[in-house]
Amino acid sequence: MPLEIIQIMKIRKEFYIGLVATFTLVGIYLGYNFLQGKDIFNRTQKYFVVYNKIAGLNVSNSVNLNGFKIGMVSNLELIKNDSLGRIIVELSIDKNIKIPRNSIAKIESDFLGLNSISMVFVKSDSYAKDGDTLISQVASTIQEEVSIQMLPIKVKTENMLGSLDSILEAVKYVFNKETQANLANTFLRIKSTIENIEHSSYTLDTVITGQKSAIIRILSNINSITENLRNNNDEITHAIGNFAAISDTLAQINIKSTISKADLALGDFQKIVDKINRGEGSLGLLVNDNKLYKELHAASKELDQLLQDMKLNPQRYVNFSVFGRNQKRNVYVSPDSATVKK
Repeated sequence: MPLEIIQIMKIRKEFYIGLVATFTLVGIYLGYNFLQGKDIFNRTQKYFVVYNKIAGLNVSNSVNLNGFKIGMVSNLELIKNDSLGRIIVELSIDKNIKIPRNSIAKIESDFLGLNSISMVFVKSDSYAKDGDTLISQVASTIQEEVSIQMLPIKVKTENMLGSLDSILEAVKYVFNKETQANLANTFLRIKSTIENIEHSSYTLDTVITGQKSAIIRILSNINSITENLRNNNDEITHAIGNFAAISDTLAQINIKSTISKADLALGDFQKIVDKINRGEGSLGLLVNDNKLYKELHAASKELDQLLQDMKLNPQRYVNFSVFGRNQKRNVYVSPDSATVKK
């Protein structure tokens, strides 16, 4: 084989090896960038965001707008000689996406703990340029939200446990041996009371059973009474109507005039009583004159004595004689005087 052909074959072989190596390197580069989430075929624009904390954010985490991916995190770097230890994050965002100035780049975390940056657009008259710094914000993670929500419950639980401990101490102090003995006696009395109630209930049941026939008769009588009331409903209605008529008649009476007349009569009677008290008129003199009273009393007494004497000695006053008048008759002598009446 000629020497020229051999040299050409060696050149081709080296060319192929170089070509394969080049494609291999390009594939490795493309694969690495693909794994990093980078798209070298699309043109992107760079934006920077400064965070006090990144909450586990990593390179290649996505940048989303309303849930749609518009870019990725291309680099994370701690700011040198910064007393606050802040981190600057580089964002690679599609060139076709116009970001309004003062928009917010907020770090969010989903339920699985995967972090991403969500762009919150703010209405503005201008747009951010390539290399501008956006406003940063970090949303609370689920763990932080749970901790915030659980903190009041934790505090209340601790306070409740402290109160419960105090209550248990108080209960322990109150329910000493003496109190326990008193409670035991109280329960025994309650048991005895319940037994007495059961006995009373049994006795009452026995009495009701024994008087069952009497109760039946009473109920029968009540039923008969109600039946009579129902049968005499018309008469009862008529009686109630009569009573209503009487009440209407009474209501129509001029009570005011009657009371006025009674008041005038009482006034006249009061005048008569006043005259009697002053000794005016015959009745006034009779009531107020003690002498007249004494004379009437004496006359009444003498009349009584006379009647007694007439009963005892009728011959003194009546003389029946066939042969003439008896000249000697008994004379009446008053017990109060020595006067002789013939």
